[in-house]
Amino acid sequence: MLKEYLLSQGSAAGRWGHGMPGVQICRFSLPEQEPLRSVPVCGAPLQFEVLFCLTGRLTVRTLQGTSCTVEAPGIFLLSDSSALRSCRYSGNLSGVLIAVDAKAAKESLVTVCSTLGIRLDTRIVKEKMTARNGCMALCGTPWTHSFFETVRYLSEQEQERYCVFKSVEMLYLLCTEVSESDESFSGLGCPVSHSLLEVKAYIQTHLSDKLTIAFLCKQFSLSPTFLKEGFRRTYGMPIHSFLVQQRLRRAQELICTTRMSIQQIAQAVGYEGMSQFNAAFKRAYGMTPGRYRKMSETATLRPF
Repeated sequence: MLKEYLLSQGSAAGRWGHGMPGVQICRFSLPEQEPLRSVPVCGAPLQFEVLFCLTGRLTVRTLQGTSCTVEAPGIFLLSDSSALRSCRYSGNLSGVLIAVDAKAAKESLVTVCSTLGIRLDTRIVKEKMTARNGCMALCGTPWTHSFFETVRYLSEQEQERYCVFKSVEMLYLLCTEVSESDESFSGLGCPVSHSLLEVKAYIQTHLSDKLTIAFLCKQFSLSPTFLKEGFRRTYGMPIHSFLVQQRLRRAQELICTTRMSIQQIAQAVGYEGMSQFNAAFKRAYGMTPGRYRKMSETATLRPF
């Protein structure tokens, strides 16, 4: 739907490129519109669109009368436009659009997922999106905070590659039983203390900072016992283990999607010493960060 509209606006609206076979990238900026400007509701089956919205607002209304709105900074996912009645945008709508042809991108997606050690089932993704009338908006979640915090430090080319990577991750999270259900994708799971959600979000968006139990307790006015026991009970792991996991996961993303040096990546995820970072990364992924980068760059059908 957005892909077709941007193509109809010509080269003045955006710059197109290819992230990997079956995946198109468009960095675009549409002129400010008042009142709302309509976008024709259309689209081919088995097409996924992910809009990383940097400015402006997009609103779609379903045939059932419900609406779904994304505004900057936010992310909009569309898998099927057949259940939509209308689509409109206001303001200077701009961002990065990732358009995925599931059939044409199948082999590339398998390669990416194999490199990352995950399995993506687009059939399950389609089923879950159908339950949401084919569209979903993510705004103000730890996942989106983490994305927009990271993307600020990347060049335009790296931002586009990172958007492709995060689009694949989003589809993966949708098709897994274990997802960021408590605050991102659905209403599944048990209620979570709001203070613990804030702590988790803070960790994910401040990975380069020196984070300690004492600091987090002071920051969120919590007792050490409540923070440590509550976090373990809610998220199934000690808070320190979660911090290490998130730092290494972010490091893995940056290694695969940017040209930052390994030392820069180590500093970006909160490691002051290279030896400590190399040892932690090797424990998690079975090889050093440098070796991991070489493996990802020489993988068959290099995805980016």
